Amino acid sequence: MSALLETNSLVDAAKSCNLSERTLCRYLQDANFAREYRNARRAVVESAIVRMQNGASEAVDRLRELQYCENPAVAARCAQIIFENSVKSLETTDILERLERLENEHTKTT
Repeated sequence: MSALLETNSLVDAAKSCNLSERTLCRYLQDANFAREYRNARRAVVESAIVRMQNGASEAVDRLRELQYCENPAVAARCAQIIFENSVKSLETTDILERLERLENEHTKTT
């Protein structure tokens, strides 16, 4: 399983654990193995997301600094990133509130 997570292809994963590519494919066809592999991949991605979230404040601080730099193209791009992500955040919040309201209404009717 670790070979699948640490390499870029099935061929490389099979080589790193001395299996044929065909054998590794058979492992992936096993429902239990496939489920565990998906869970492991999900854990890797969730870990990366946590790391990104931990750096988000610093990234925003840096964007805000660069928004006032001498280079107009950099300043404009930073302003655009800040604006677009602010709008996206509002849209996401609105959607989540609507979803929660719909789920509550659905729960009351069932």
